[in-house]
Amino acid sequence: MKLTQIRNATLVLQYAGKKFLIDPMLAEKEAWDGFAGSARPHLRNPMVALPVPVEDLLAVDAVILTHTHTDHWDEAAQQAVPKDMLIYTQDEKDAALIRSQGFF
Repeated sequence: MKLTQIRNATLVLQYAGKKFLIDPMLAEKEAWDGFAGSARPHLRNPMVALPVPVEDLLAVDAVILTHTHTDHWDEAAQQAVPKDMLIYTQDEKDAALIRSQGFF
């Protein structure tokens, strides 16, 4: 098993010959205002750039979403992830949301 942290909650997991992208937050550095109620709401998010091209992150067998908050599944990810990509969600509510966004 190999687990690579990309940034924030975004990870790449390689296991048993498969590769998974977990919680893709793919927006450009500082694309959004800071998160209200956080320890540092004045800091824009994401705070760092992606360390690898988005195309490299999408070379996976599936996406795993722990939940659908913006810092785990942002608009940039929704645009970049192929609509036919296998996506695992935690529950039917999140699965319904993903389907409503055009994913299978």
